[in-house]
Order: sequence, then structure tokens, then C-alpha cells
Amino acid sequence: MMNFMEIISSDPGAKKIPALTLGLIVFTLFLYLLQVYGVSFDNLILYPNAPLEFNLNSISLYPLIHVNFIHWFLNICSIATPLARFEQTHGTIYTGITLNLLAVIAAIQYCIVGMFVYPNVGVVGLSGIAFSLFSFLAYKEHQHQPVIKCFHIGAFEVKIYAIIVPFIVAVLFIFLMPGSSFFGHLAGISTGYLLALGYLKVLYPPSKVLLFIEDKLSSGIDLLEPLVDYYKENDSVHVRSAQYSSLFMNDIESSAMNSNPSVVPPAYLSETRVLGTSENA
Repeated sequence: MMNFMEIISSDPGAKKIPALTLGLIVFTLFLYLLQVYGVSFDNLILYPNAPLEFNLNSISLYPLIHVNFIHWFLNICSIATPLARFEQTHGTIYTGITLNLLAVIAAIQYCIVGMFVYPNVGVVGLSGIAFSLFSFLAYKEHQHQPVIKCFHIGAFEVKIYAIIVPFIVAVLFIFLMPGSSFFGHLAGISTGYLLALGYLKVLYPPSKVLLFIEDKLSSGIDLLEPLVDYYKENDSVHVRSAQYSSLFMNDIESSAMNSNPSVVPPAYLSETRVLGTSENA
């Protein structure tokens, strides 16, 4: 599977890290450092009663806050690859809107279930969105290559289907990190599938609105060019409709070449640090 640097280099025009991906890394680190020096963001912790209290800030901004440095670091390691991939193929401003939609829709699901199951448990962190992006890619991969791994245990053949991988990872996190928010991850997974299935399209503004915004911000965007790769809406609107390219392209081609060197192969995440939890005494 392609890693972060391979994702970046897979785009012929890419020279630097995608703008939003780098911006999210820097901004969330900045917020964590503010926490270290005593700034409190407790009002951004997402609790199940947030919709009833009209705490719109927590519903939208809870992914930006992290419990500690390890929580932040593992979340960034988890989200960097799928986010960079998504930004390259969908555009920078479109990706920014997507992140907000994923956060809000996952939050609503988390809160609805939480009112009955875990009314006092709050969550923060990017892992829910990482699971959403992971699920989005898993669904796309399933359409392209349903079985991503096949191996034998004794006489039994075991197939791992791309579409269920996010659920496998979420279950593993229950045992690897017992304090994780399993329901938060499930909310992220379901939101990612909604995105992949196209059910969130109606929530996006028209492309002409994004083009208008970019036109007004063009001077600032141009200043970013020496530092990052900004994927403009005018170019990305065509890329979004292009055929999906498998993340396992290199693995498939290598396998094909090794099994039959004379045959030219066809052109054809991962995990996250779990949501930090916070429980009222």
C-alpha cells in the first residue's frame, strides 16, 4: 500500500505537501501547545448533549483538540496519508469543506447514540475523521479490487475484503487501546461510507461558489506556492470525476511482475489513534 510520501510523489505535478494537509498538522499542533501552556478547550469536547445545548462549536471543532502529544502524533500519522490522497484528487477547498461535513455528521451520530448509551462520555481528536477517510478509500478500493489480501490458515483460505477493513481496525483498537471511543470510530466509519456512496453531495456548495472564493483569495493562494501544493477547484473538478486509482497499485504490479515477468500488468490506512475520551465524574 502507498505511504504518505508515495501518495505525494504519485501526482506528477506534486512537489510539496498538499496545503490543507500541512495546514491541519501545523494548526492542531499549535492548539496542543496552547493547551500545554494552560489554555483550556474543554468547551470543544463533544458530549452527547451538545446538540440539545446548541454547542455548535464542539459539534464542528472537536477533532482539532487532543488529549496529549501521543494522541496528537498518532492521529496525524493516521490521517496524513488518506487526507493527502483526498486533497490531491478532490481539491484543497473542497477537502476543507469535506472535513467539516465529516466532523459534523459523525458528531450527530455519536450524540444520538450517546444520549442513550454513554451520556457522560465526551470525545476529541482527529481519529474519527481518519476513520471516515479510511472508509471512503476502502469503499472505493472495494469497487476496484474487492479482495485486498488472501492467505491460508491450514487448509482454509482467508480473504480480507477491502470494504470491511475499517471495521476490523476499529475492533482491534478496542483491545490495543481500551480507552478508545469505539462508538466514535463507528460514527466515523459510517460517515465515510455515506461520503463514498454520494449521499453527502447535496451538502456541498456549487463549484462556482468555490471558484468565486478562490478567485477572491487568489493573491493569498499564490503566496503559498513556494511552501505547499494548493489544488485549485478549477483543476480538481475534472479530477474528481476521473476513475479511481488503487492505493495498492504498486503491490499489484509487483506481484504480477514477479509471478509472470513477461506480462505487463494493467494500470490500476491506515489506522488512527483513537478519539480521546473524557468522562464526567
